[in-house]
Amino acid sequence: MKKKLKKYFLIPALLTTLFASPFSTDASVNDIHMTYLYGENSSTYLKNIEMTLGALSTATPDFYELNDDGSLKSSIDKNLIEELHNRGIKVVPFISNHWDRNLAQIAMKNRESLSTQLVDSVVKNNLDGIDIDIENLNYTDKEVFTDFIRLLNEKMPHDKTISIAVAANPNGWTVGWHGSYDYLKLSEYSDYLMVMAYDESWKGGQVGPVASISFVENSIKSLLNQGVDSNKIILGLPFYGRIWNDDEKLGGDGVANKAVVSIVNNHKGKFYFDHASKSAYAKFTVKSSDSPTYISGKKLTPGNYTIWYENDLSLKYKLRLVKKYNLRGTGSWDLNQADNGIWDFYSSWANGEHNFIDSEHHWAENDIMSLFRKGWINGKNEYTFDPNGELTRAQAVSILINAIDLGETNETVPDYFTDVPTNHWAKRAIEIAYTYNIVNGTNQNNFKPNAKITRAQLSAILSRILDYPLNETNKSPFYDVQKEHWAYQDILKLSSNGIIKGREDGGFYPSDYVKRAQIAAMVNRSSEDLEKYQLVK
Repeated sequence: MKKKLKKYFLIPALLTTLFASPFSTDASVNDIHMTYLYGENSSTYLKNIEMTLGALSTATPDFYELNDDGSLKSSIDKNLIEELHNRGIKVVPFISNHWDRNLAQIAMKNRESLSTQLVDSVVKNNLDGIDIDIENLNYTDKEVFTDFIRLLNEKMPHDKTISIAVAANPNGWTVGWHGSYDYLKLSEYSDYLMVMAYDESWKGGQVGPVASISFVENSIKSLLNQGVDSNKIILGLPFYGRIWNDDEKLGGDGVANKAVVSIVNNHKGKFYFDHASKSAYAKFTVKSSDSPTYISGKKLTPGNYTIWYENDLSLKYKLRLVKKYNLRGTGSWDLNQADNGIWDFYSSWANGEHNFIDSEHHWAENDIMSLFRKGWINGKNEYTFDPNGELTRAQAVSILINAIDLGETNETVPDYFTDVPTNHWAKRAIEIAYTYNIVNGTNQNNFKPNAKITRAQLSAILSRILDYPLNETNKSPFYDVQKEHWAYQDILKLSSNGIIKGREDGGFYPSDYVKRAQIAAMVNRSSEDLEKYQLVK
């Protein structure tokens, strides 16, 4: 026998059962998001900064190099410093040896003087710190390089930053230039390490991703396993790709992310996404009759080409690792090569807002994110919401029973439905929902828990919860929902209150299956009433 209802306040726990995921809904704001400024002038840098929509906290321009004797060579742009500071962006320029090992080794012999010169210049020019990007030292230089950073740490004022660009080393190599970094000690003498988690494939090497997701993640794990504090790690992202000539099996020249689409389209190529490596790539053919294309100053000869590069999707997967491992933030090489399509997502993420990769620009994005911020929903996992996924009748009922806190009742309910066995995960929710007249079976003894739920069925369930009054003067706005339809009144009540909408052709399509995005939209539109409504139990 079905039970009558009494007054009962709703609890905003909606959707957590179906959409629960193992990660926290709390958005953490990482405080450092830096990018390198290289090879351009001040006006171009500032223009590119404006395109980032407030995503960046730190700019790292190319102010410093090394003289032949290992002393400091500087080219300070005071106007750029002032303009960046006016925008609330810290200026932490980098010093580079441009991969010249001999020059770097000379500088390390001159480290006492060089460290003093750097600190004096930082203070004199009102800079916020220094980034050390001295690469290609040998493993035999590990101790002197570490000592150089120690000297900087001793001399640098406490309110100035010391950061170090370090090689990604997921394989734990101890020789070559990877062996020149004592990662743990360097982290102790600096504010953070900017791990260059790219160049997995390199110029002259085999064709492949610049930064596959496993390479990037293992680079992070390598630092953590050596004892480096996660708060001392900045994840470096590549804003470039690499191109290979498939016929000659040669190449690997760098190509800016922002140039890839036009290059491939100009040669009528195709774009792909490798889901194993979470990396983008493209293939195209250069014909002798094509307009010339130049990359790194070289003209592409006729032949077949592959570009592995970073697009907004591949970068989004990498950004998720920052939160997963509680890192300090992100870095990128370099801003001039960025495809500006990433910045909407990047800016929201950098400012502490969670975004689902597959819901950006989706019609229900605002509904999904509104409920996520309320803590009512999560994604299927840390990356995706699956907005176009469909719901079963059991899933929908479980959602709504938990929403109105009926799932915790201790009362015994009969076994109404023979097709819902005792060990079914949603059995109790289904039986309770039927007991309180929230749902009906497909017939007297069957519920079909694994069948997909239709738009009409979900409308009927939600209408019984909201219990809007029926205005007899209203008529159905949908050509496919007339008075003879079994859910006519429920659909009319919800549509009159703006909870459900039809398609552009004027139909409601009551027999179509409900998508995850659709239930998020319906719930968000009714959230104000759900929070104040009372049910009779």
